[in-house]
Amino acid sequence: MDPSEEVKSENESTPEPQPTEASEANQPDAAPAPPSDDTESEANADRDDHQFPDPSSLVAMAGMHLPTSQLIRVLLTVFDAHAWRSMGLVADHSGEVNLDLPAAQTSIDCLAFLLGKVETSLDPTEKRDIQRRLMDLRLNFVSKSKEA
Repeated sequence: MDPSEEVKSENESTPEPQPTEASEANQPDAAPAPPSDDTESEANADRDDHQFPDPSSLVAMAGMHLPTSQLIRVLLTVFDAHAWRSMGLVADHSGEVNLDLPAAQTSIDCLAFLLGKVETSLDPTEKRDIQRRLMDLRLNFVSKSKEA
């Protein structure tokens, strides 16, 4: 009897080898095996990481399809929210509160610059709202700067 035949007969009851990660990547229709209880949260986190692009890519992709004036309005909102988070007055997406005054100052400056670019095209209510938000940011920035 050939030694390779012995190995075959002994291994007949063993399951077929599982595909490697590289071969799984080439099979998009293949359903992944359900994770065990111990690794379920890790598997969900890994799946979420691969499922969603990073936020900067989303903004860049959306920006390519927006007229400039609408893109600037979106960026006004982005810089407004970033300034509040950077001053530690609003928690970030993970629930953490961080204080980064230089980043807050940059966001406030960008907001003021962008407002100057679209100010003439805004209706009076919109313009007043953005100016009020900018003033609130500046006052809170001064307050936070004195605390630090």
